[in-house]
Amino acid sequence: MITHGDDLLISGAWLLGIGTLVGAIGQTRQTLTSTDLGKDLVLKGNGIEAVGNSLQAIGRSKMLNPENERTETYFIFGSWLEAIGNIADAVGIGMQLSGSVEEGIRTDAIGSGIQGLGAAIEAIGASLTEETISRSFEIKGNGLISAGSFLESVGNIFILNEKVRMGEHILLLGSWTQVFGAFILIEAFSLGTEPPERGKDGHNRHYSYANYC
Repeated sequence: MITHGDDLLISGAWLLGIGTLVGAIGQTRQTLTSTDLGKDLVLKGNGIEAVGNSLQAIGRSKMLNPENERTETYFIFGSWLEAIGNIADAVGIGMQLSGSVEEGIRTDAIGSGIQGLGAAIEAIGASLTEETISRSFEIKGNGLISAGSFLESVGNIFILNEKVRMGEHILLLGSWTQVFGAFILIEAFSLGTEPPERGKDGHNRHYSYANYC
């Protein structure tokens, strides 16, 4: 049986996938044209990601129980950090579009760093739980999102240091790295349940995602 918390996790994962894809398309347009064309998509993508991360944090909170409280705290804290980072990214890009370019890039760099830290904490949380296919996917997915976010932070730092073209290409690499990570997470949450195990009585035992978080 899928719980309400499971629904939020899956919905959040899909929003992450959509958000990272929208942002990557925007970043691609921006990098290829060397203009602000596409920044509006990057802003929207970060907003969608923030909603997705928030849904996942809420979903995890609903699935808390004494047996998984310690490890789930990593996921909840990490998801909220990612949401905060994405909001900061969106604010920073909005500032750039409104003319406060340098301050906006700095805010964007900080936001991406926060997002990367949040994803890394989630990957650590997944590594502390019982090994399953789903958890393995979560480690890989969050690891890629973390790496991509840190790359975006580095890219913005390059731009602040007037190495614009190099910075733009690093941003592009970071954005698409996050896309791959987000879609791996979709696969992780879409697995939903472990294959049924047979008990000593020969009957199938079904486990929902919540049972092995």
